[in-house]
Amino acid sequence: MYVDGTKAATVDLKSSTTLYRQAIWTRTWSGGAKHTVKIVVLGTSGRPTITTDGLVYIK
Repeated sequence: MYVDGTKAATVDLKSSTTLYRQAIWTRTWSGGAKHTVKIVVLGTSGRPTITTDGLVYIK
């Protein structure tokens, strides 16, 4: 995960059980400025992929 071009986190979604509706990463800002969040899927062996229908944008 990148925020405004800077790496903010690496998220590993590997799990032995299926989990639904889990927040995997959050970020808050004190101001109302515009920010860019970029998700890069590495595609490592045995790791699940993501779908964009699971993304939530709260303004």
